[in-house]
Amino acid sequence: MPPLRTFFLPVAVLSALASPASALSCLPWGPSDAYLEAAKSDKSYVVVEGVLSFDEGALPKAPQDNPNAAPPRSLIPSRIEGKLMTAEGFSKPVDLGITLEILCFGPWCAGAADGVEYLAFLEQRDGAYVLRMDPCGGFGFGGTDGAARDEVLACHAGKSCTPWSER
Repeated sequence: MPPLRTFFLPVAVLSALASPASALSCLPWGPSDAYLEAAKSDKSYVVVEGVLSFDEGALPKAPQDNPNAAPPRSLIPSRIEGKLMTAEGFSKPVDLGITLEILCFGPWCAGAADGVEYLAFLEQRDGAYVLRMDPCGGFGFGGTDGAARDEVLACHAGKSCTPWSER
């Protein structure tokens, strides 16, 4: 099976990030949205369901004295151990070193949790794998008890694949 392809499409509608009191407004986004973006893109992706491991202390935090000074992008060495999606479903065992790319929009930063099972769309960049997460979701879905897997498998099989904004 060829890898999925995708391009970065901003999913956040940002309003006035000038002050900490401003709000972040995100469009609905879920596993089917990530699948559809990956499928129509020129970037290569693989899909893995597995346990994500990384140092949670490396996650960016907005400074208390200047919340808008959060780093816009943090790269965290990580691992994901689980199964790669193939034509037969999630059937090929994998243990991959990856980079967790955490984006911040002003004071709002993406989150992730060590030791949690994720459905991850891993972008292939320069011979490495990257899981991009942003405050509105990104390409990793954790703690879904198999719901994300089932949704992506339905998309992959050509069954129901409705974007969350149309539900």
